[in-house]
Amino acid sequence: LFRSATHDTLYKVPSGSSSCTQLSSRPTYSNLIQALSGTERQCVETIVNMGYTYENVLRAMHKQGQNVEQVLDYLFVHGRLCEKGYDPLLVEEALEIHQCSEEKTMMFLQLLSNFKEMGFEQKDIKEVLLIHNNDQEKALEELMARAGGS
Repeated sequence: LFRSATHDTLYKVPSGSSSCTQLSSRPTYSNLIQALSGTERQCVETIVNMGYTYENVLRAMHKQGQNVEQVLDYLFVHGRLCEKGYDPLLVEEALEIHQCSEEKTMMFLQLLSNFKEMGFEQKDIKEVLLIHNNDQEKALEELMARAGGS
């Protein structure tokens, strides 16, 4: 376990086999790691030594920079949302849209799922949720208006 200094959050080190913490296995990242600065390599190694994969750490660093705590926050939130059954790529996209806010990302993913079940297209849902800042009623009104107008 690792405790975040800013969020008073305990991080659980991933077990390694979860699809949330290990999106895919790649044979080696040595060439990519060698291209990083010393500070970046140190960040990667610190987090990988906690049990995360090179792929996930590098992706998180690409989005969050080289601050170990921010990268861990991102990986932790990403893992928790994936464990709830959300598609890892949608989670990644939603976290980027909502600047790693777990609450806003969760709302976005829930509304996206609900509206998809109603038969609306994913691209339209994403667009109206962004326009209306996850406001369910306004987003649904616009989705219905778009469906009625086509």
